[in-house]
Amino acid sequence: MFQKLDYKLLKGIILLALMLFAATSCIRTPVATKNYNPANDTFYQALESLQGARVIGQPLYPETKSTLFAGQLVSLEVINCTKSEMRIPIYIGEKVYRTLILERTPAGFFLKHENKQEDGQANRINLYGGHTKGNGTAYMQFFPADTYTKNLMNLSTPCVWTLAFSSDHSTFSYLVENNGKLELQIDFNLNNYLAATAGKWEQRSKR
Repeated sequence: MFQKLDYKLLKGIILLALMLFAATSCIRTPVATKNYNPANDTFYQALESLQGARVIGQPLYPETKSTLFAGQLVSLEVINCTKSEMRIPIYIGEKVYRTLILERTPAGFFLKHENKQEDGQANRINLYGGHTKGNGTAYMQFFPADTYTKNLMNLSTPCVWTLAFSSDHSTFSYLVENNGKLELQIDFNLNNYLAATAGKWEQRSKR
């Protein structure tokens, strides 16, 4: 004879399972569906090669002189690289504008924007970004806004971030598009950089 089920115990188990599911479903983790591919390896390694220098950038869009960038040196550097993650601070003058956090996943790349106040506290709009959709190349990767970002920024139209190298790897670009329209483009000249010497940044050129 089968033992009679304890329905109170069963109800408690089901309730606990639902609570665990609800908690884990809120964790923002990209779904791993593929193995690393050679194009992603090449893209990641090209960024890794920029370590040790601060690359000088030029905002190309918007074309009007933005008060955000006016009269300021724009630059980036690649730091804290591991096999699965790197950080890319973008500077306006000596202040960090945003820090891009690029994570490798079996499905591609996950991009987040760390946005902090001058006192180091996180801004309300923080860690926004998205995951690649499998259409990236060794030169270019696209990051559509994920659900977390859409809710955080109250986006009603598609938003996409792009990280791209020129075909000769002389330029690295950071682009932002909203609803198919370019909102921001900064091109970084990889032949024009600042190298750290005795704790100071000195301008150098590969030419």
